Amino acid sequence: MERNLLLGNGINAHLCINGLNIIDIANRFVACLIKSNDFFDLMFGVRLTPEVCKEIYSNTEKRGIESLAAIVYDYFTSRICRICINDRMRLLDSIICCAITSIFYDENRKLGDEYNLQNLPDFSRFNHIYTLNYCEFWDKTERCIYLHGKYDIASVKTNDKEVLHYSSEQNKGYKGYNKLVKKLENRYNMCELYTRDIIFSPEFHKKSEMRAMGSYPSKHLYPAGDLFIHKLRPLYEELSGINEVEVFGMSPYGDEDIIRKLNSMKKVIVYVYNYKKNEEVQAWDRILTCYHEIKDSMDIMK
Repeated sequence: MERNLLLGNGINAHLCINGLNIIDIANRFVACLIKSNDFFDLMFGVRLTPEVCKEIYSNTEKRGIESLAAIVYDYFTSRICRICINDRMRLLDSIICCAITSIFYDENRKLGDEYNLQNLPDFSRFNHIYTLNYCEFWDKTERCIYLHGKYDIASVKTNDKEVLHYSSEQNKGYKGYNKLVKKLENRYNMCELYTRDIIFSPEFHKKSEMRAMGSYPSKHLYPAGDLFIHKLRPLYEELSGINEVEVFGMSPYGDEDIIRKLNSMKKVIVYVYNYKKNEEVQAWDRILTCYHEIKDSMDIMK
């Protein structure tokens, strides 16, 4: 029987990858926002100083990167008068650049090279492996199908400077952006990122809607030097036609579109960490309307 596997970011904790826990990523994300302050100032006239970041994040207990992204996204949109689709796209691009930087780099050091091989499941038992992550460090044979886009960490050459990503679209067409990138090269290892390949959204914003910005005519979308036509493929189309899937390391509180896709299947098996005490067991039971089984995460090793 064909077996399909869907991975979430919980696989990184299962493999004990240093630096990829929620708190570490959150701290690096806020630090990256501050480092990218000049980009925000250039495009929106709003500065993200250490004092501003301390203020906007002072009353939140949520440290997941999509939650932090939502706070800074809302902070900007509430301060930009008559915000247009172009500005929303630029803001999302900037947040994605900060998110990718903070997930994969600790200053000038790449993360993910070291992990616990003993905890690595036998992936050869699966016919297809889908992932919601942007990179699977263990996938040396490139078996994974990346539902949210793949980040090519191997292509980035590190040096003694801290890594900082910038948007390739803004670099090509937004006035003053290219000049700022060259200025920041004196301080950072500036790495270009095509953000349209990365599917990411702040919390409470649907991924399908955020990625569709700029794809259709709108009275709030205007011709601009940094606005380019891009092909929009259906989200999660890779899962179409699949009847059964096993889910590992994914939260039940994720994007509505992926949950809807799971509920269209005949059978879903979910592996949950610490099965007997984890509240996610009840959450999965509530949101899955298809036939499903919930097992302990260590069962995937059997």
